[in-house]
Amino acid sequence: MSARSLAVLVLAALAAPVLRAQTAEPERRPWTPDDVVTQETLRSFQVSDDGRRALWIRAVPDEKKDAAVPVLVLADLVTGELRDLTVGQESISDPVFIPGADAIAFLSAREFPAGTKGPEKEERGQQIWRLDLAGGEARPVTDFPGGVASFAWRDPKTVLVAARERLTRLEAEARKRKDDSILVEDPDLFRAAARRLFRYDVEKKELRRLTRNEEPLAGFRVSPDGRRVVATYDRSPSFEAEGDVPPRIVLHDLETGAATELFADRKSRPLSFHWRHDSSGGWFLFPRSTHDGETEASITVVYRLDATTGALAEVDLGHERGLGETFQVTPDGFVASLANGARPLWRRYREIAGGALEGRTLAGEDVARLHELRIARNADRVIYVAGTASEPDHLKRARLAEAELVEPAPLYRPNGGFADLWIARTEVRRWKGALDEEVEGILYYPRDHDPERRHPLVLITHGGPHALDEDRFTERWANSPQLYAQRGAFVLKTNYHGSAGYGLAFGESIRGRYSELELIDMFSGIRELVKEGKVDPERMGLVGWSNGAILSTAAVALAHRFAPGFDYDFKVCCPGAGDVNWTSDYGNCAFGGTFDEYYLGGTPWTNLAGYVAKSPLFEVERVRTPTIIFFGTEDTAVPTSQGWEWFRALHRVGKAPVRFVLFPGEPHGLRKLTHQRRKLVEELAFVDRHLFGRPAEHWPEALVEGSPAEIALLKSAFPRVAGRYGREVAGALVPETRPWKPGVEVGRFEVTRAQWAAFDEEAVEGMRPDHPALGVDGVRARRYVAWLRERTGLDWRLLTRDELRELAALAGPTENTLESWAGYDIAESDAGPLRERLAPLGPERLVEEVGSRAPAVHRVGGRRELFFDLGGNAAEIAVDDEGRAEAAGGWALGRRDDRVSRLAPAPAAWTGLRVAIGPAPESP
Repeated sequence: MSARSLAVLVLAALAAPVLRAQTAEPERRPWTPDDVVTQETLRSFQVSDDGRRALWIRAVPDEKKDAAVPVLVLADLVTGELRDLTVGQESISDPVFIPGADAIAFLSAREFPAGTKGPEKEERGQQIWRLDLAGGEARPVTDFPGGVASFAWRDPKTVLVAARERLTRLEAEARKRKDDSILVEDPDLFRAAARRLFRYDVEKKELRRLTRNEEPLAGFRVSPDGRRVVATYDRSPSFEAEGDVPPRIVLHDLETGAATELFADRKSRPLSFHWRHDSSGGWFLFPRSTHDGETEASITVVYRLDATTGALAEVDLGHERGLGETFQVTPDGFVASLANGARPLWRRYREIAGGALEGRTLAGEDVARLHELRIARNADRVIYVAGTASEPDHLKRARLAEAELVEPAPLYRPNGGFADLWIARTEVRRWKGALDEEVEGILYYPRDHDPERRHPLVLITHGGPHALDEDRFTERWANSPQLYAQRGAFVLKTNYHGSAGYGLAFGESIRGRYSELELIDMFSGIRELVKEGKVDPERMGLVGWSNGAILSTAAVALAHRFAPGFDYDFKVCCPGAGDVNWTSDYGNCAFGGTFDEYYLGGTPWTNLAGYVAKSPLFEVERVRTPTIIFFGTEDTAVPTSQGWEWFRALHRVGKAPVRFVLFPGEPHGLRKLTHQRRKLVEELAFVDRHLFGRPAEHWPEALVEGSPAEIALLKSAFPRVAGRYGREVAGALVPETRPWKPGVEVGRFEVTRAQWAAFDEEAVEGMRPDHPALGVDGVRARRYVAWLRERTGLDWRLLTRDELRELAALAGPTENTLESWAGYDIAESDAGPLRERLAPLGPERLVEEVGSRAPAVHRVGGRRELFFDLGGNAAEIAVDDEGRAEAAGGWALGRRDDRVSRLAPAPAAWTGLRVAIGPAPESP
């Protein structure tokens, strides 16, 4: 077990504020931009009908592809065993268990297997692929020109698919001529390219059209018995932008051909549909707003559908804030999360007489920190994600007994729970904001928190605006609280008016009042922290993406108008993809019409004064806050031109330093790892300079990775106690270990004399403290390891010879060996005489301080780990296949060829050791 995996995390409780301690373990290392960018994420959770297996996608950063690549993970929910399914590194989405078959299916646009004729590359699109769990490679199920939009298995041999027909003649001719012109929102092309519903026999490869709709099929849900389908049809290519002609919802009976339109009298459209297990009907999740059709802000309610009659009826959840993000059908009802601000509530609902629902609050040790849940169809097994803002997500398995999660057991901890990284303690806070109403937020405490002094503050504001910051761990390229808390700042996230999760009135409160209430909420939170003596009002910064960027910019340009009385002088502002001029946003944003008319109270030609009043551009001469702007060049959610307008205005006025970073080819969210990393490095450098007043830690332009200067700076940050390498555990100086293989950590350096002195002070008396402990034999090495285990309670051990050989393979050519002293690659016949000539200098002259030569670089999950002296300096005690602990590896008077102990071992006077934590590899 890793030393860092023993960190103590205090569990969240429902009552707030609750201050959570980060950990009692000292010296966790700080975060870097690479740690943020290269973390894995999980999505698309599925549980098999029998509850024995689970499936999800693990997105793993791939430096060569410059993107996160998907890996399918299969879990045995009985044993807890996990298996990565090797399905390649191309796109993967919508994984499902195929009913009645020991196989899974997913969508992918990957290359077809050799010898298989599929559609032409430009027509391939996403196809359905099948992977048998007994073994073998994934193979394509469909080969439809244009691909498959969505699918659902009816039985092991039959799948329903949403796909379009063949290309129209106009499209085919344009493609033949390589004409890539775009016809914007054309209704004729919109209908010609419509997707329809098909039944596909995977064995006979027969395709049968089930619908002849002229309107594009946007999505469908097939009943468990395969008889009925609830389908959604788009009716206007301009709906996203203008919201005028909503989609149509139809219940199809595939046996009789009957079609029943649902919600025909409503402008708002359902968010999703979930069938009952018995196929008799199901549940629509429906957005409710004060004005039908306006769903920029809403709560989610539930409608029951009777599939036989088509009748709809709203059900009473007994919770005025509506549903949260999770809805899972059970044989007698459903389990759902309920919107409740930063911490959702969870209930199990059962249908009782008369169609009413009986709700019971879910119980279990993790319910207070539960975020996602999936339930098996025919069993009581579940998987769920739990965590808090100070405890990274972890995946667990359990049983659902009535309304309680019982027998919980760990299943998977992404990124190892960031066990070696420092994590800020957090609390959920509440304060009075705009309209004298309560506002909620998440506060992160600084690493060097001192209650007796004031700290800087970084305000990180969420997007949306109809979204929220949950009490859940998040460290992303757009939202990185740990990077600022470890620099000594408080970080505050505010769920301002307009946020989701607090009821309809709260969500709709900024309709026509955009920026007016939100700024007061943000500034009121700051005021409370200043009153408590936590925050220095002269050292504050702003960070946000999308709507978070909009509000960050408004905070430095419009506060005098919408938050008078709050006179805060921010030292830095870091907006990413945020609007500054609403008059130019309206026609350039993909959804500008619906968004702008809702939040700004009309169109720019009917309410020009309102648009101008809410646009920071027209108050640019007031801005003196240093600003760094980020945008993708293909952003259609917030047009890239908004970044140009703000940059040009700030630059032209000249009162605020400004920096503008564009990311080629990127949409509203950055996808490339290089761009995500650059965004963080640029942002941190700008904040380090203007808020913290110090040199940038990760500035890339002058410092080359792996250069002597960079290594020297990294070494200066390695853990030390009283100036000596190592960590203090249980009052003793012990070696620092770093991740090497899953569950195994290895000493960064050879054990030093200062570290050995904690075990046997007399043995190293008078010796240089950061040089390797020498004169160590196998017996004394074993005693030292036993002492470490007893002193710390951790699984310390010696390395095996195979491990030492693997590590030595990482070493570079500059290790402390006989060649380095000779200055050339020596021949075997020269080695003996040269060794005899140098031996009188002794180990005190020839064995160097640990870490004197260039390190070996080992990457773990995209993070760079540095190890020193793997191929030279002191020989190291290692355990052979017979269990003997003897000297092995390279040493200061050993040839480079000797460093894996193919020849005679080093003399005892030149022998030290390196230690590890974690289980030893099994013998072959």
